[in-house]
Amino acid sequence: MQTKENEEKIIVLLKEILSPPRMRRSVRHIPTFNHDGIKHILNIVYNRIKNPDQFPPLRIAVFGGSVTIGRNCLGKPEFHNLSCAWPRRFELLVNQMLGQDVVRVYNLGVGGTNSDTGTRMLKYWMYPEDLKESGPDVIINSYSTNDSVPPWNVTKDLDLVDLILDQSRDRLQNFVREALQSRPCGTPPFIVHVDDWLGPIQVALLGELSYNTAMVQIAKWYDTFAVSYADVVRDLVYANTSDTTFFKEWDAHYGHLAHQTIAWSLAFASMELVTNFCGDELQSYAMKQNSSKNKTTHVPKNPLFQQPNGQLPFLPPPLSRQLLLKNVTNEWMNSIEEHAEKIVRVDCSSNHYNPCLSAWIAAPENFGTYEINNFMATYATQMTGWEVEKDNQDGWSQKVGLVAKQKNASFTITFEDTDKPVKVITIFYLKSYGSKWKDSQAHITVSNSSSSLLRSDLSGEHDLKFSLTYSERLELQDVVPVGNTVKLKVQLQNGSTFKIMGLMLCSN
Repeated sequence: MQTKENEEKIIVLLKEILSPPRMRRSVRHIPTFNHDGIKHILNIVYNRIKNPDQFPPLRIAVFGGSVTIGRNCLGKPEFHNLSCAWPRRFELLVNQMLGQDVVRVYNLGVGGTNSDTGTRMLKYWMYPEDLKESGPDVIINSYSTNDSVPPWNVTKDLDLVDLILDQSRDRLQNFVREALQSRPCGTPPFIVHVDDWLGPIQVALLGELSYNTAMVQIAKWYDTFAVSYADVVRDLVYANTSDTTFFKEWDAHYGHLAHQTIAWSLAFASMELVTNFCGDELQSYAMKQNSSKNKTTHVPKNPLFQQPNGQLPFLPPPLSRQLLLKNVTNEWMNSIEEHAEKIVRVDCSSNHYNPCLSAWIAAPENFGTYEINNFMATYATQMTGWEVEKDNQDGWSQKVGLVAKQKNASFTITFEDTDKPVKVITIFYLKSYGSKWKDSQAHITVSNSSSSLLRSDLSGEHDLKFSLTYSERLELQDVVPVGNTVKLKVQLQNGSTFKIMGLMLCSN
């Protein structure tokens, strides 16, 4: 709730602490060559301002975890508060600056998830209905907190600094590559990284900086836009970790002043992006005019960076420890050849890129209690001991999901006369801790109308002292073709509970 005291704090922050020189720290990388992507955004904004009745707003999809959805944003225990979270604050800030509703921000955050979940959401087009036709114009990755969490089964003597650096780089890279290819027949979405991670998880401070390092590496490699709230306030936080304005040393979830500062950081960095773009365009125009006047011969472009024509963006070879100086040129040329082949294979006869018969993941603004109940009412042919629950009593496991409530609880969902083939099933599920989750295990069975296609077990317990959403990709023995039946049965095999956060039945 906005009070006079809060207003005074915000004014002090802006006047005395968050000066323009400090806010410039938010800019970690501005795209150097992706001027077409920036032009596309500015055209959408210009058309919306000029004729809001005819042109849609700029659509921004934000992917992230519990910080993104505003957990504890107002200083009281609550699973999420979308109105308090920084994506909503950013939307309000931009629209107030421009004087009308120019941007629409979709908060697709899901508590306890990381970039791996976001990558699957992109790949399988898991958007709200009004984004399913053509997808968002801008995609923001804000998984810095959960991408910085070490694996639950990591040994204590392992170097977490390098482990988190490699883990974050791999996760971010997969997300960016999937995002850039998510709209092969239209202008690719503009990719933004938002780093809001300051700790606390690791003992070593370098470990807490690993995500930031990986983010900058990926942003420069793929020429995406990288913004860091953490760098704006890092010196203030580390000089006094007991000050809770921007950070809590006992909790990754901070208050509304930090969320507001993230919104300011992203807005400031965006203005820097536009200012740099305009300067580059002006210089490019002047150089062309001068070249034409003086009949200057253009220097040939380096063929290494020439890309085949087409809207599908070129992807350089993946950045990894296996990419060496002695083989990078060959790998780069191979990537150019693969890109040319992909362009030939792209089918633009349809704008629908969703390969899934069904796909959902529980999320506050996208797929909640009502939607899960409706899904089960539509497809469940048997259900005993399972309920849709949002439980506030068991630590951070209070996420909306489908929960086993009794021993041997089971359900079966059935899809008949399928309109898409099914080869892969992905299950999103909760891993948690404590006595309630001890020995938690579910048994998964998938079959068609005549035979079993898969059996697998999933554990709902880990040693971490917080809950996380995991995903398991299960490939069927045979493809279930269009026009057939596919059945998925889940049974509580051990323990007293198990929690499913999402299901996907897809062709690939």
